[in-house]
Amino acid sequence: MEFGYRHSGVILGARSCRLLILLTCLAIFYAQKVDCSGSAKTSEITTRYYNFTVDYANFTRLNHTKAMIVVNGQFPGPAIRAREGDFVVVNVTNLAASPVTIHWHGVKQMRTCWADGVPYITMCPIQQNKSFSHRFQLLNQTGTMWYHAHISWLRASVHGPIVLQPRKSQRYPFVSPHQEITIMLGEWWNDNVEDVIEYALARGGGYNVSDALTINGQPGFLYNFSSEDAHKVTVTSGQTYLLRLVNSCLNFGLFFAVANHSLNVVQLDSAYVEPFTMNTVLIAPGQSLDALLTANQSTGRYYMAASPYSVPDPAYVPFPEIPTTARLEYEGSSHVHTVHMPTFPAHNDTSFRRHFDSLQKGMNTTYQTLDVPQDVDKHIFFTVGYGLDSASSCRPFKKCIAGYEGQYRIIGTVNNISFVVPNNTRRSLLEYAYMRDHGESVSTSALNLAFPSQPQKTYNYTGAALPLSQWFSKKETKLSVINFNASVQIILQNTNVVQFETHPFHLHGYSFYIVGRGTGNYDPETSPATFNLVNPPLRNTFGVPHRGWLAIRFRADNPGVWLFHCHFEIHTSWGMETVFYVKEGTGTNETLEDPPADYPACVGGAADTTSSSTVSLAVVEDNSN
Repeated sequence: MEFGYRHSGVILGARSCRLLILLTCLAIFYAQKVDCSGSAKTSEITTRYYNFTVDYANFTRLNHTKAMIVVNGQFPGPAIRAREGDFVVVNVTNLAASPVTIHWHGVKQMRTCWADGVPYITMCPIQQNKSFSHRFQLLNQTGTMWYHAHISWLRASVHGPIVLQPRKSQRYPFVSPHQEITIMLGEWWNDNVEDVIEYALARGGGYNVSDALTINGQPGFLYNFSSEDAHKVTVTSGQTYLLRLVNSCLNFGLFFAVANHSLNVVQLDSAYVEPFTMNTVLIAPGQSLDALLTANQSTGRYYMAASPYSVPDPAYVPFPEIPTTARLEYEGSSHVHTVHMPTFPAHNDTSFRRHFDSLQKGMNTTYQTLDVPQDVDKHIFFTVGYGLDSASSCRPFKKCIAGYEGQYRIIGTVNNISFVVPNNTRRSLLEYAYMRDHGESVSTSALNLAFPSQPQKTYNYTGAALPLSQWFSKKETKLSVINFNASVQIILQNTNVVQFETHPFHLHGYSFYIVGRGTGNYDPETSPATFNLVNPPLRNTFGVPHRGWLAIRFRADNPGVWLFHCHFEIHTSWGMETVFYVKEGTGTNETLEDPPADYPACVGGAADTTSSSTVSLAVVEDNSN
């Protein structure tokens, strides 16, 4: 078996590599295994190094100053820029008192699950004054991705863009832009976000909504005390620009538009799509969108703005009602005082969302060959939504006063199970899975692979609400096991428990094909006839339709332990997540790299009983298809 991180040299995957490629491979990235069989120019690949320091810094917004945790003193954080095929090494040093992990959202982490950055799932958090180097290769991906903290609600301030361009010998499959403009959409709280979620969990329900939406960290021209620092972009008439949009909001999808201008969408979640044009686009939390904008209007000033898309009743799920704005300014427009403002659909316009989703079609390019699984090895059906927990107390409150009926704690569920993060462990789940794959003995309680692949109870999921007695859910730490290279289909069914929501689910380590979606209940007899198995869009984050279902497919060709969760941060905090354990294969590039030498150790928890004297891992696996 071959490993990468601990070796100073490189193990070649093809003996027939030419001498030039061999010498180039040896010069690339001291700790990685390189596949020398590719047709693209290996000489274009380079290693890019970044140093991230996570620490407190003071920021003022809305006339309110606070200290918050950021990367390198910046909000948003610095951009990572690379080309397809490059290796990236990001050394993260945590100087803050709070433990930290950083997730590289959209990076597939082929064989490098150790760097995925999910606390207690793929790694234990980086403690204060400790460091960890994340090493990965950006293979067969271009476009816009991003990174963010993946612990507590720190991603509100710890986030930044990943800009991935084609290799120099390749071109975009669309008109080359005059300039690229990165736009990070986000939120601002006057309060400390860790206090916000702690207070919400203590009360058993909703949270205090953010005080402002932001564009590149600034609320914009419509908020008090914000115009002077609002983001501005200067454009030249007649030129075309590539807007790289990321929704880093914690809990809201966003409409985005530029007044009087159309947006030609060319990439979604760093995957190419057949171009389509809209005046307004919709981006869920976690998603990215690349669009071409041509400066073809009269010389003037135009707001680019974002406003919430939120389906639930605002009385129960409020949202910031003032759009965030930046300003697009044509050269020579300094004398123009009128600023044009875009209009947006209603905050709960589900018909717009359905139309926007229907326009998304995948396409083949140099870096993207559509390979939609036509047959399915592993069938999974997940109900997703809310549940109630009658067992939890809400100290210091006598009752869960923000919970359902002021009594029951609201939790998030997948197949009626609310995931419990194993934060008292001595090892991450990935470590235990790796040990199991390599025949090592571990504690029998380390892994529970019995997560149900089908709902534990069936009912009319989108019909009348169930009796309250059936709203209560389990809280467990269970994983689903998937064999290497299996073709997987997942049906995500929204449920009418507590209320409906459009849940944007994100799968770590993979992109997936959106092969079907619909309203009402999924019907295994009739719904597959509506699937698009020819050119579906390839996404890593996508919303389960309000009062409906979503069907996705992917091939499990990346071993590791991968989180699958709703990207509304409040829902993740409530446990609306699960974990896939994809077993290793036996061929070249089908196994995980060796654990990094600086892999963070867990702190606290029960004593680690793993040793050669413990019993071999015995688990119950749900092998149903």
